[in-house]
Amino acid sequence: MTEYTSEGTETELQRLRWVVRRIRETKNLIMGVSLLAIIGFSAIIRFHFSGFLDPFEDGYQNWWISANLASTGQYWDRHSMMTQGNWLPLYHFSGAGLLDIVGLRSMEALKAANVALSSLTAVIVFLIARKRGPAIGLAATSFYSFNLVAIAVSGWATPETMATFFVLLGYAMLFEFKSPPKGRFWIAALALGLAVTVRYEAWLVIVLLFAFVLANKDDAGNNRKILITTIPALLFMVGYFAYSTQWGFLPSIVVKQTSTDLQYQISVGTQPNPTFILSRWWNGYFGFFPLVLIFGGSFALFRIRREFGAWIVLSFWGFVIFYAALLFGNPSFRYVLITIPFLSIFAAFAIADLARWATRLRRKASTDWNRATPIVTMTSFFILGATLLPSVLGSWTPGFPTSSAMEPLRRAGEYVSSLQLPDGKILVSESPIAAYFSGYPSDRILGSRWLPASRSAALSFLKTTTAYVVYMGVPYYTLRVLFPELQNGTSTADFQFLYDAGGVQAGTHAVFVYGMKP
Repeated sequence: MTEYTSEGTETELQRLRWVVRRIRETKNLIMGVSLLAIIGFSAIIRFHFSGFLDPFEDGYQNWWISANLASTGQYWDRHSMMTQGNWLPLYHFSGAGLLDIVGLRSMEALKAANVALSSLTAVIVFLIARKRGPAIGLAATSFYSFNLVAIAVSGWATPETMATFFVLLGYAMLFEFKSPPKGRFWIAALALGLAVTVRYEAWLVIVLLFAFVLANKDDAGNNRKILITTIPALLFMVGYFAYSTQWGFLPSIVVKQTSTDLQYQISVGTQPNPTFILSRWWNGYFGFFPLVLIFGGSFALFRIRREFGAWIVLSFWGFVIFYAALLFGNPSFRYVLITIPFLSIFAAFAIADLARWATRLRRKASTDWNRATPIVTMTSFFILGATLLPSVLGSWTPGFPTSSAMEPLRRAGEYVSSLQLPDGKILVSESPIAAYFSGYPSDRILGSRWLPASRSAALSFLKTTTAYVVYMGVPYYTLRVLFPELQNGTSTADFQFLYDAGGVQAGTHAVFVYGMKP
């Protein structure tokens, strides 16, 4: 029993002793060891997947931005202008700080940081679900920790894992944790304020939070505190919206970027219709964690009136459908990573609630049934967890199937790394992956988007500043538009053909390395 001083306040020493006694209790030791085992084993899996070549280039572009910021102090995207409203800054600044410590060419460090953030997210999942019981907490943690979406995304150098951590922390402080009574609102304000500087999905969370508070007016005092916690996030959102007007209207900037590939495919008649794309996306989404999705989604539907997490899950699903149907962009599992912790928690809650409901239904035969209920509950948890494993095991050895399209880009970069970069010269690369594997300093690599718009001016720039060029045969990329002859993979009057990285043979675009002739 907790002891108190004569003034009625618990001393720090007495509190520490109480904590130590609680930790040493057998049930708490078992719970702690189980939690560490889940998080530790899932971290090993995450590191395994992080070793694969990413199936897209965003992570390497993030590295490029952060490395350039760390080395030059300049915040701009040397590849394709994504720092002009398209991407938010916090991930790049935190990445720059990390790279400044561990080394500018450490993609491994960026990925490891995300694995750590994902593990911290698992701890928050446990603390939220633990309020309903230790087994429920461990089940929810397992559902999140072994979800292929969370595993894969945490192994990429992209900001979704960071945004998910901050959103879940803010949610927990506002709706789940009641202590410290005042400090939790400060923590929530900080977490949500940071979240909106990482991903635009967090902006939607802030809008939903306002709508949720307005729709639930039972606790006016608490609602007022919740609204106050959004002030830092709102200030950034308004400020960044105004800041981005120098490049255009922010929603238009974002949609233009996400729909570039899609609009080109529409123009040449190769883009599937939105219904097919959405069905393929939902099939994959469902296939990764079928029962967790069913139980978690059903719980969200039943609790939509009183549970803010349910608002997040259902609204993000609706947003994906809306965005794809309007041809603003193709859906990605990255965009709904924020829903995974909530679905994991809700699935564990749903199983526990169903077990209690079944117990009440069989109350007349209560003795035997009450003893069986924990067994049924635990069995159900194991079954739900087992449905997560096929997707993880299926990708364990070969990695992500779409990574094969990135291999020519890696080969191009590795070839360039064997070439000496002359003093005062740069590499122009249309691929962030090739830029990274070239081994060249980030501030001596430039994307083709920064070339002058006219052929003559671009050629003059290249001859003056550039030693080598990594060319990608994407029809609307700058080099192919200005110099269509490069698609032939042969030397020209101005370009010396050096290497074919095998892009066409791999079933993707041509990937060539050229040297500039004097």
